[in-house]
Amino acid sequence: MTIYFDLADENLFGNEAGEDEDQALLNEHFVDHDSFSHFFDRNKLLSVVSARKGMGKSALISQLKYRLENDSTYDNPVVVKAKGNELLGLGDFTNKDQAYLENYWKRIICKKIIIEIGRTIGFAVSSDAISMVEIAELDGLKGKNLVGGLISRIKTKIPFLDAEIKSSIPENYESLLANYQSGPSERTVWVLIDDIDAKFQNTVDYQARVGSFFSAIRGLAFEQENLRIRATVRSDVWSCLRHLEDLDKLDQYLIEIFWKKKQMQDILIKKIISYVKRKHPESAESKYLPSRDYNKILDLLFTSPITWRDDRDARLFDAISAFSNRRPRWMVQLCRMAAAKARELRKRKIDLDHINYVLEDFGKKRRDDLIKEHKHQFVELENLIDAFRATEKEFRYSDIHSMLEEKFIRNRSSSEIPPIDGSKYVNPEDLGHFTYKLGLISRIHSDAKKFTHFSDDPDLYRSGENREGHIIWSIHPSYRTFLNIR
Repeated sequence: MTIYFDLADENLFGNEAGEDEDQALLNEHFVDHDSFSHFFDRNKLLSVVSARKGMGKSALISQLKYRLENDSTYDNPVVVKAKGNELLGLGDFTNKDQAYLENYWKRIICKKIIIEIGRTIGFAVSSDAISMVEIAELDGLKGKNLVGGLISRIKTKIPFLDAEIKSSIPENYESLLANYQSGPSERTVWVLIDDIDAKFQNTVDYQARVGSFFSAIRGLAFEQENLRIRATVRSDVWSCLRHLEDLDKLDQYLIEIFWKKKQMQDILIKKIISYVKRKHPESAESKYLPSRDYNKILDLLFTSPITWRDDRDARLFDAISAFSNRRPRWMVQLCRMAAAKARELRKRKIDLDHINYVLEDFGKKRRDDLIKEHKHQFVELENLIDAFRATEKEFRYSDIHSMLEEKFIRNRSSSEIPPIDGSKYVNPEDLGHFTYKLGLISRIHSDAKKFTHFSDDPDLYRSGENREGHIIWSIHPSYRTFLNIR
């Protein structure tokens, strides 16, 4: 019996935002990246994941939290998960210098840990009621067990809270705290912080606020016993912070996420087979194994073969992969949009025509995402993207610069072009390199089947090979229809 999919079902491809996905479903289609082992390693004091939007940073934080709470090998740690805005709401960060903010962040993080300890053992004290840990106390905790030190502080502070606050605290709070602290080994605190760079703007104030956070977590991780810190940062934001003092010391703890085509396929396959097992658990298809039956799983939903880049035996996933630009979120969005079109036409499977039909709207979404993600790096980004409208899809070095001179620079002097990624504009090469970094253009190879992206070779655009005109650049396929590329 052949199974059919409800192409209108929003659960078919899972949630576009990994952190909003049901945890059980996330576990089923989570794909381990080669570099994730460092992030999950209990012996690593500090790890920071850097990636562009839609690459799975938040999903990684959610997966780590699940493992910490359910995998006995982690020895029952204290898990504190917070969004950047949540931490910012615990204090006042405006108009403060870097040195002050670094210590302030340490106090804020300890305050968050105290609130979490109270919540876990059954009494809720507001963030206003718990004063921040003083600098002297932090110095006194250096080299000591963090949980023990903070619990001692809670015991000291509670007798002096007002009656209304104390009414929410159990009478046996001291024994609860003692039990919470005791065990075969001293409990480890894992602090998981996501989106610390939300709504980042490339200003001195934002740079100080976010840069001091990373200096603070590096200090805390290596000053306090039994503390592990994990955080995420967008790669575009990190590039704006490179010049800040001390952040070069954090490079060794940075993990950059880049997805390969095979890994992207694994993510999609796991989403599909997870859906089949939920909706058709008794079917023969539910027994398919992603490692062995990947083409059979894809064929349940997508029509193949197709003609793609002169290959008449290509898989539809080859097109999906090309348009997704190695971002899982983009892949899910494209599949959802194509599924909606297929259902509208009363088709049971998604084919290349359905994808082609939605490419203009998909490209507009990608353009809008690009502006939201990177406008803080270049304030004229929208105009820069529009300069590529109705151009050829392929360029050499000189072609790009001639087009930019005509359609974007328009006889303006260098001083009239805004800074790019924090650096003063010098010449069109700066703009070309930036569009390469954004993923708007990529190197296309002679067989037209392989692309080189910025993550593959960051220095390629400024290479002698490119300046001599030996490299062909192509507008990324996800933008072509929207930009009316010939």
